[in-house]
This record gives sequence, structure tokens and C-alpha cells, in this order.
Amino acid sequence: MSLPKKSHREADELSETSCSSQDDADFCQVDTNYGSDIEDNTSTIHLQEEIEAEIPPIAIRMLNLCREFAIFCVIMVTLTALTKDPPKISKPPAAYPFFPKGSLVTDWFRGHVSKAIEYSRTNDIAFIMFYAPWDAESQSAKKEFEIAAKYMQDYVSFSAVNCWHPQSECKVQYSKVYRWPVLIAYPSHGRGVQYSGPMSAPHMIKFLKKICNPIVRLGDGNPKQFEDIYVVAKLNTSPGSRDFAVFYTAALNYVEKDPEYRITFFVTPTPTKHPTLHLQLWNETLVYPTHEKAWSPDEILQWIFKNTHQITTWVTPSGSKSVTLYNNMNNHPTLLLFTPKNPLHHSNDYYNMLQDVSQEYHNCKDNVMVSMHALALKLKRSVNVLHHKTLSATCKAKSKVQTNKRVISTLATAWTNISTCSKKDKGCNFVDKISSFCLKWQSKGTIDLAPLISLTTDELCENCKASHLENYSSMYTGTNDLRSPEALLNQYKKEKCRQFLAAEKLHPAILEAEYSYTQGKYRNVSGLSCQTNKSLTFLAMDSLLNYQFARRLGVDLSSKLDKSAAIIIGDKMESHYILDGPINGITIRDFIFNFTKNQLSRSLESPATLLESERETFKKAEVDPKSIRIKELDTKSFLPTIFMENKAVLVFYYSKQCSFCSGISYTLLVTAKKLAHVDKLLFTRIDGDTNLLPWEYTMESFPTILFIPATSKSESRVFPSSIPINVDNLLGFILTNLDRGLKLQAMWSICKQTKFPDEKSTCYSSLIAETISYIDQTLRQWRRSNERMKQILLYKLKQLRQLHLLFAHSPHRSDLIQWHFRKLNLNLDSTKGYRDGSRFRDEL
Repeated sequence: MSLPKKSHREADELSETSCSSQDDADFCQVDTNYGSDIEDNTSTIHLQEEIEAEIPPIAIRMLNLCREFAIFCVIMVTLTALTKDPPKISKPPAAYPFFPKGSLVTDWFRGHVSKAIEYSRTNDIAFIMFYAPWDAESQSAKKEFEIAAKYMQDYVSFSAVNCWHPQSECKVQYSKVYRWPVLIAYPSHGRGVQYSGPMSAPHMIKFLKKICNPIVRLGDGNPKQFEDIYVVAKLNTSPGSRDFAVFYTAALNYVEKDPEYRITFFVTPTPTKHPTLHLQLWNETLVYPTHEKAWSPDEILQWIFKNTHQITTWVTPSGSKSVTLYNNMNNHPTLLLFTPKNPLHHSNDYYNMLQDVSQEYHNCKDNVMVSMHALALKLKRSVNVLHHKTLSATCKAKSKVQTNKRVISTLATAWTNISTCSKKDKGCNFVDKISSFCLKWQSKGTIDLAPLISLTTDELCENCKASHLENYSSMYTGTNDLRSPEALLNQYKKEKCRQFLAAEKLHPAILEAEYSYTQGKYRNVSGLSCQTNKSLTFLAMDSLLNYQFARRLGVDLSSKLDKSAAIIIGDKMESHYILDGPINGITIRDFIFNFTKNQLSRSLESPATLLESERETFKKAEVDPKSIRIKELDTKSFLPTIFMENKAVLVFYYSKQCSFCSGISYTLLVTAKKLAHVDKLLFTRIDGDTNLLPWEYTMESFPTILFIPATSKSESRVFPSSIPINVDNLLGFILTNLDRGLKLQAMWSICKQTKFPDEKSTCYSSLIAETISYIDQTLRQWRRSNERMKQILLYKLKQLRQLHLLFAHSPHRSDLIQWHFRKLNLNLDSTKGYRDGSRFRDEL
């Protein structure tokens, strides 16, 4: 029970009465304030109670929780802002050498790229491999890099830098490299030249030889060795010549841009102020416009690449996604020659033969320059044969080839100006006996050349006598001088032998077996490119590196003579033709002529045909006779299988790249199981992506199901693409296209495997109705046939009547039903010509 509240007026009167005396004024003042405070607090409490009565308790709890969470976030943000310590990162693992101890390759495995390049610049030419230790290509290239280092150690220094070690200098500078390894050759001056060829030691060696000699000095005439395409520059080659420096840089940059090295750079020393540059092609000569373009490496290379055109060239796809073949084929039929390209051999006879044929093929107007070019090419081939026989006879006879000895530059400087002694001191030649002199000074425990350089010629001769050296000549002959012309020539011959033996070890040189210049033996293909719309493009590929391309075309190069093959690819017709037999000038010309005249048969070879032997082994393996099998077809077994007499064939086309084909395979397997009792129905499948088939049996999409009847093979049917492929639809498609007798057997096979009684009863009712309809059709045919045919149809009616009785009364007697079906099928085979009604109508 609450007390009644007083009004404001009554409260004021009460305060006036109590404060009537003066003495109580202060007290009353305080008391009045106290009353007002109580009033304010009371009103606040009432307001708060009213608000709390309106807000639910759960909302208040959520509000408090949000308030506490906001306070917590403010505290955490403040702590984070006050904490300025960097995040703690674990230390990278210790770097380890990539190349083994004692290797010829200097391994900067901690990633000190600046030190590696600085060290490389101290040598004439350095070859650096930037690698990642975990990379598979870097690991495979390591062995090839070491082989190249062993071969070129006298000319090039080899280094390697780990560019993947975390926080290393190389990793920081080259963080955007997406492929390893990266190989760069650094001359002693200028920028580095990147290697973009195959990761094999022979190709690296050829690249380094090009870097060592990017240009060839030429006399007043043309190159003695025939070159398909080359550049000749006539300019001032004196020391400090800017024109020569520009041409030299252009030659180095070309080695980087073209890994095939199709163009050779020649220079003819000429004391002229204005350089000239000629580009010699197979059918014309172009002159560099020095009055229009600047004499700079970039301008020269841009002009060369713009004007270069070849009718025969090597192509080397990069191994990753590349359009190299597409750009070279240029939507034209292409003759592709697979042959080993040995980079250590100075020439390839099969490629020269292809050049000879292609120039003859494109020589439409009997161009004199082209004819001279072809004659020079034939002469080159004959010289190459003699050169190969000479090297083979001289180099292979030597068991060991002496390696190149390094020239000690200090000693060479000491004896550079010493030529002869006086005539009375014959045989006093320090250059000839420098090794003995070194031994003498080594016996004293020191070699100091400074006193010797200051000696006069007479003093040197006196020392020569004192050393008791014999057989000296007063004339300077250069014997045993590593820089004399005779020694350099011997060294050149030794290097030729060393390179020849290394090339033969990689792959022996291939020479045309029946090379002859008699034009009567060759079919004339001169000017055929202008006489037909099937103008051929001539390309060559290295069969040692790109054998997988030939395999995709159905050619196993390992089984071919000299690992060589010739293929014509028709891009528009999506067909290819393979040359059978040996490869020589006669067969190549016949191959081209027959293609031009449409006398070649399209090849159906594919990668699947190369696995035929393995599949034959699989076919001979023991297989459970009760198992359900779907026969795997290939290019060679496809036509014989589908044209089997009195056998209906269902072909399932699939591809390994087709994701839906796996589900369809299960559907096909279930359908084959339901129709397992139909002897004359064969289920097959074929990989339509890897097997080449005749055009009428080639499918454009996968999966595709083709049904080929037992009798009329030309009336094949394709499963409709608008209907989903499931077991019921596939069974209906097969039953619709089967012959009447096989359809009856297929329905019985389905009923036999039905499990539920109701479905089984319905199935046998349909089977009985189909049997009666078949009997009715046979009776109508019997009434209109001749006497001989009536006997055959009467036997057929007897088998159908027995089957009808068995279906109606003894459907469980499978052996007896199967026996009558075999009798019926034999009867159907005997009336093969009557099944479609053609012979029946003829006899009427």
C-alpha cells in the first residue's frame, strides 16, 4: 500500500510555515534545496523505470554486451598502435651447393649475383646459369651444363647462381622470373646474351662457339662454304672502329634472337668511311639503306628480320605453349622432314637435300640466280661427303685427341720480341726450348721473369749456351710456339677432330645413300608451286628432340632408318601422308609429285596404332568367359570389326578429355550386361581423339554412339543427341535398329535378367506378343514365296513356334531357348539375301 503523493501547492505552504522565524532561515534554505533535489531525483528514477519497463531484458543484455565489446576493441587497437615491433619471420634454411665439389662450374649457391657477374667479367667469355634448386628443369640442365663446361673449359668460364634462396641478392633483383633455369653468356664487354635453345650440352656448345666467333672474316670473294642465307658487311675493321663495333654487337644480338642461327655474318675489311651491308637470300640480294636507316645494331637486325624469307627452315618448338608450327605452316600444306639435327656437325645432308628439292620446286621462271644457288648446293653436298670421309679416316684412327694447352700470357709476353740470336749461336731459340728453361728455373725454387726481360739478345744467347741446350736454330721457326701459324693450324685440326668425335658420339652423320646428280633419275618437280593451288611449305624438325611430334602423327622414329621420316600435313583437309621407304632425292620428289596430282592415300596412322603390339599382348591374356567385355578398337581393327558378317556392332566414341564419357561408359556396360545373351551383337568402343578413321566414320563430338546393323552396313544410325543417354533409352535405340530375329533374342535376354515378378511377367507378355507378330509376318512372306523359299521359311516358323511355347510355358529353360535361337539365327544366315526383300521381290 503506497502513500498518497502531495501536490506542489501543499508542499510550498508547508515550507513557508516551518520557516517563519529568522533564526531558522539558513536551515530552511538548505531544507528547501534538499527538497528540490529529492524531487529531481524522483522524477529521473520514474523516467528510468518507465524506459526500462518499455525495453525487453534481452535487449538490455545485448546492449551491455556490445558496449563491453566496443571497449575491448578500443583497448586492442590502442595496444596494436603502441606495439611497433616488426613481425617475427623464421630464418631461411641454410643454402647448400647445387653442383658437386670439384666441379668446373663455380657455384654461387648463396645468391651473390653481383659477385658472380663481376667475377665473370674478368674472363673473356663467361656462361652463367641462374637456377632454382627445387626446379626439375634446373636439375636436368645441371648435368648438361657440366658436360658443356668440360668441353669448353679452355675458352669459357662457367658459373651458376642460386636465384631462389630467400632474402638473397639474386632473389631480390630477379623476383619476377617465372621459369628456371636462365642461361646468359657474358662477354668481357657489352651486355649479356641469353641462351634460348634446348637444354642439351651439344646445343650449348654450339651457342658458345657462336658467341666466341659471331662473325667470320671474308676476303674479296664470296664465302667458300655454301650458306643458305648470309650477311656481308664491308667496313673499316681497324682498332677503335665504331662501324665494326656496331656490326659485332648486331651479330651477338642475332645469336640471342635466333636459336637456329640461320644467318651467318661475314665481314670484309675495307678502309672506307661508309660501311655497306648486303643480305644474300636464295633468290635475291638486298642492300642495307644506310642513307635512310641509322648504323646501329637494332636497326640492322630489324631490317634483316623484316627482309628475310626462306623456303626451307628448321623449326624448334619451345616445349611449352607455342605457335611456332602454326606461324610457319601459314595455312598451307607442309612437308615436314624429321631428321637428327646434330649441332656439332657442320652440315646436315638430309636438310641440304630438302633445300635442293624446295628450290627446284619454287623455281617457276628458271631464275638464273636460283639455278646457280642450286648448283652451289649440290657442290657443297659432294664436298661434305668427302670432308666427312676424311675426318672419319684421320680422327677415328687416333685413340686420344690431345686437349688444348693454355698459353701462359706472361711467358708469351717475355719472348714476343725475341726472334733470333747471332749466326754463331745456332740453335739458340728460347721459344723452342721454353719448357726446358722453365725446368731450369724451377730447380732454383723460383721463376722470376723480370731479370730476363731486361736482358739483351746477346745476353740471352750466352744464357742459352750456359744451359747446355742442344739442337737450337738461329732462325725463328716457330716450332713448339703455341701462337705460331703452324701450331695454330695443328690446334685447329685437333679441335676439328675433337668436335667430330663428339658429334659422332651424339649421333653419326647421315648421308644420302644413293646421291646422284643425274637428273634423269629424278622426277621433274621444277616450278610445281606455280602450277597448283597446293603450294607446299618445307620445314625440318630435329628428330632427337621433337620425336613426340612424329609420334602424334603415327610415326615411330626409333624404328625408322636414320631416325628420319617425311610427312605431308594438309592443315585444311585435316589429313596427313607418310612417305614409305627410304628417304632420298628420288623418293622425296616422287612423294611431292604424287601429292600434287592427288595420287596419295590419306594415312590413318596415329599414336594409338603404335600401341598395337601392347594391345595384342593384352588380348592374348586369359579372360573370364562369364565377364562382360567391351572390345577396344583402334584404327586398324575398326573397319574389319564393323564389317563382320551377320554381326550387329555398337560403337561408343569417347575421348580422354571428355568428362561425360566416364558416366556413359557405365551406362554402356550395364546395357551390355542386359544383352549378354545376344551372340550376334557386339559392344565396342574407340578413342576418337587419338585414332584416325575414314571420314564417314569420324565423329565431331564426344560421346557419340553409332549402331551398325548386321546386314545393311550402310544403314548405320547415330544415337540422337537430343535424347539423354541412359540405360532405358539406349536399350530402346538398340531394339529399334536390330533385325527381327536379333530383336526377339535381345528382348528375351532383358526379360531373363529382370528380377521383380511383376516386371518379369509384363516383359514376357511383350515378348510373346512380339513372337506372334514375327510369326504373322513370316506367314505372309511364306504365302508369297516360291517353293524353295517356302521350305526355308517353314523351318523358321517351326523355330518361332517352339520359342513361343517356351516363352509361354517354360521361360526358365534357358538352354533350350538358346538352342532354338541358334537354330533360328542359322536359318536367318541362310536367307541373307531375302531379309530386306530385294531377292524376294525379284523372284516374284
